[in-house]
Amino acid sequence: MMHVLTISLFHVITGARLLRHPMNRNPRNDSVFMKYAFLILLCCLIQTVAFTQSSSSNDSLQRYLQFDETESLSFLITLFPPFLIQNGMELKEFIRSSEFKQLRTTYGDQKAIDVIFIRSMQLTHNNTGFSLLLSTLAVFDHRTLGFNVPLFKLFFPLSDESEEEFNQRVQNLPTKIFPHSPNTKRGDRDKLQHFFGSAFLTFAFESSSTAERFGTAIEQGEESFVVGGANDVQDERANRLGQRFGNALMENPFCFPSEFLHPETSLPSDSTK
Repeated sequence: MMHVLTISLFHVITGARLLRHPMNRNPRNDSVFMKYAFLILLCCLIQTVAFTQSSSSNDSLQRYLQFDETESLSFLITLFPPFLIQNGMELKEFIRSSEFKQLRTTYGDQKAIDVIFIRSMQLTHNNTGFSLLLSTLAVFDHRTLGFNVPLFKLFFPLSDESEEEFNQRVQNLPTKIFPHSPNTKRGDRDKLQHFFGSAFLTFAFESSSTAERFGTAIEQGEESFVVGGANDVQDERANRLGQRFGNALMENPFCFPSEFLHPETSLPSDSTK
């Protein structure tokens, strides 16, 4: 930006010197110089405003990319259900926002997953367990869950959002979860709930074995009892990666989810007991 201003001012000064030359000195030249100078300065002003707005926008987005590691007891307030519900609503609203959409566009889907967890930690004042729970609920891409029971199907709501709010949030969810995720509209966005849910269970029970059993039970029963359900190897992979993330959070609560979203971090027998 300073380079542009320097060049612009150079043009103004050069123009002034040329017009002040005895051979160019006349009222018409003075008028031309004034118009020339005004045009250059106007361009400088427009560039300055654009640069300032761009810098301000980037600065406002930066706060969603880093944890606030300040230690305090304020996280205890999130133990009360009204605050937990309010934080959950705010996290979903954030995912629907243009800010989150811009973050996803600027930094990519895996960084956007980090942003969801970071924002949850900010809302809960670094209550890691509740942050994982809120992140799980915020990435659900089904509005209802249906069960096949004898003679009829039973559906339970999974979201208190309006249809418009739900669709907007789901549309903004990251889809490129893994490097090999399909390049489709849905991609692997449904794997987010497996990843965060498994991390929550691992962290809550301080062991990945509970999350492993829970995930296996869901996968085995999904095809038989859940409407539209099917056993998916990628779901199991997301569960294992979530367990790794949950275990890591017990050592360091400021880990980034994206650090665990790579194929090499998930092995068939990779379950820490």
